[in-house]
Amino acid sequence: MPFDDNLVLHDGTTITADIAPTSTSRTSGSAVIDLRETTIKGLYAILFLDEDLAESGDTMVISIEESSDLSTWVELARFPEITSAATADAIYERSIISKLRYIRAKINVTDSDGGSDFSVANCRVLLSTSRL
Repeated sequence: MPFDDNLVLHDGTTITADIAPTSTSRTSGSAVIDLRETTIKGLYAILFLDEDLAESGDTMVISIEESSDLSTWVELARFPEITSAATADAIYERSIISKLRYIRAKINVTDSDGGSDFSVANCRVLLSTSRL
């Protein structure tokens, strides 16, 4: 398997709100990955979606971003918008070229009924040096 525990952008912790990590310390299941020690610039970002969204109007967008300073972020890639019609057990892959030190998965959710009840579990975002 081409995955390394050190390359996990989101670890499957239940997502209930927007997540935009700004630290290499893991919070809400997400963390920024420091690529300083690697010479590899071409990576694959892979999204594993194990469950459907619970409500029909809810959506989730996950983008991969890079930064040189943990404060200014630039989007490298975006996965397709996830809706309740998304198939559970789906896998999405994006090829990225990172030129900066830090990389993260930014997760934006829309709770269609505004009831603060958005929830999706078992969603993982990983980096890999090779395709699946």
